[in-house]
Amino acid sequence: MFFFQILVVLGLVSLGFVARRRGMLSAQGTNDLAHIALSLVYPALIFVSITQLSLSDLRVNLSLPLVAMAIAMTGFGLGLVTVRLLGRVPPETSRAFLFHCLINNYSFLPLPLVLFRYGNVGVGLLVFSSVGFELLLWSLGVMLFTRAERKRDRLKSLFSPPLVALLISLAVVAVRDLHAWPAPPAWLALATDTFRAGLTTLGAATIALSMLVAGSRFATLKFETMLGWRVWFVSAIRLLAVPLIVFTFLGRLHLDPTARGILAIIAVMPSAMVSVLFSERYGGDTDFIAGGLLLTHLWALITVPLLLTIAPC
Repeated sequence: MFFFQILVVLGLVSLGFVARRRGMLSAQGTNDLAHIALSLVYPALIFVSITQLSLSDLRVNLSLPLVAMAIAMTGFGLGLVTVRLLGRVPPETSRAFLFHCLINNYSFLPLPLVLFRYGNVGVGLLVFSSVGFELLLWSLGVMLFTRAERKRDRLKSLFSPPLVALLISLAVVAVRDLHAWPAPPAWLALATDTFRAGLTTLGAATIALSMLVAGSRFATLKFETMLGWRVWFVSAIRLLAVPLIVFTFLGRLHLDPTARGILAIIAVMPSAMVSVLFSERYGGDTDFIAGGLLLTHLWALITVPLLLTIAPC
């Protein structure tokens, strides 16, 4: 199942590759798509996903986002140690290396696997676990890419539209479920449902835009980048070292079997498509980002099925 899922991802990414090669998508157009995705489309996806959960869901499974953050920080810690051992590395490449180690594909790729194994309940828990990654993505992840020197500018970059959408979503869930509100009039219920449907449609474009941006970057990727040992090194950390370390502590945590299984699936995933969006939007070693993204997805065809056979589900 996962094998065909990865093939579909690579097939959709190829559309961005063809668009760039045939002149339908320029470098500026790629950057504009990344800007739109991060400023408008992705926040809609976050709001719809989080507000479908109840406050009781959040309370009962509070450990999920916390362990998800631990998974991300495990990769980041390994990345920090490795960067120090690598010696002299350009700052942009070091930040790209650390971003690959910190954030993986924690939502889109795990979704079908979780749905197949655990049903709709599992999907809701997967969405909630992503809160941990989202908080790190829009704090530490943004700091890795932003070059602002003043503290005020760095602080401003942290309050990006996706992080604001995440905070608003959590506030909406709390306000909605902490009080017994009277049933809204029919016109208000219809307006709310229509608004939510519109946001759902907008948010659904996140993955498509990410793939187009990734494919566009692959079209300009130098082949030497794929052969660079640093790209292979970060792929080994992302696909092997992080999952094996995470499996060790997951097996010792007192978690519901479903929650443990979902976290294990998250841990084995390749690099996140959003890494290319970040690199395009905030600046960075985009060649390294694209090379690591492509290589981890190719190797995931082998590593994910193998690792899930030994996962503490």
